[in-house]
Amino acid sequence: MANEAIFYLNGQFVPESQAKVSVMDRGFRWGDGVYETLRTFQGKLFKLNQHLERLHGSLLYSRINLGQTMNELGTVLERVVEENARYWQANEDHEIHVVVSRGLADPTRRLGTSATVAAFVEHLDFPRFARDYVRGVPMVTPATRRTPPQSVSPKAKISGKMNHFVAQAEAQLVDPRAEALMLGLDGNVAEGTGANFLFLSQGRICVPNRRHVLGGVSMETVLELAHQLDIPWEEGDFTPHDVYTADEAFLTSTPFCLIPVISLNGVAIGAGVPGSTANHLLHAWGEMVGVDLLDQAFSFLPTEERRTLEQEARASD
Repeated sequence: MANEAIFYLNGQFVPESQAKVSVMDRGFRWGDGVYETLRTFQGKLFKLNQHLERLHGSLLYSRINLGQTMNELGTVLERVVEENARYWQANEDHEIHVVVSRGLADPTRRLGTSATVAAFVEHLDFPRFARDYVRGVPMVTPATRRTPPQSVSPKAKISGKMNHFVAQAEAQLVDPRAEALMLGLDGNVAEGTGANFLFLSQGRICVPNRRHVLGGVSMETVLELAHQLDIPWEEGDFTPHDVYTADEAFLTSTPFCLIPVISLNGVAIGAGVPGSTANHLLHAWGEMVGVDLLDQAFSFLPTEERRTLEQEARASD
């Protein structure tokens, strides 16, 4: 098929239609695997080494043997981008996913099987990013709690995320636009279902205790940018009350980088609109990677919607 995406699967580069995984794969049957998500800016992988380091930690934690070195996998990912970038528009970037399962299930259920390794690209949802950059997103604390570190380490990016999916479904029953802000068993703020959560209070960025959350590459990037902008930050245990009384809040994740949060459980955060700190950080991120993130997202909108959002963005400056 013309312009068909190229996938990497177990040592081979194949068209998407030929990238098949057995139903006997432990990843399919039990979610027995780990994964990593990267993205490109101007067609180049962002912070490849940091993502590979996190994947390496996830593999060690789960006792999965990748069957190749991180350097070799890095070369694979760069080739996946190269094979697919020829079909991209000039201003287009993509997500790149690495999924590693423990491989085919052994009848004895032993763990020592050969890993299944896949890597592929996926379109970024730029229209949604554009709307969320300008308008922000509401959040809801669901009943489902973040898996505690005593059960599964949140520092490992593991494939079994059912508690996240249930939490997100609960949040969207309250508000279809809402993102879930998961709490730990102690009632303290942890993270979103696919993003780290940060908030600004009394001029400082507050970072929920990282013992209970995935160490986000995007979160670390935001803290690096905050240092450059002379914005202090602190890590600690915070409750929803701390978020209700905050000045701003935002989510950070590889696909969208940073998105403002405007409310929690119906309570406006600050003025209830994207704040200046979030806008400054997003602008600084764009300068760092050489891409105007708002303009890139706007370019994928229908003309009339783009005009409306651009007017809203100018009005909020």
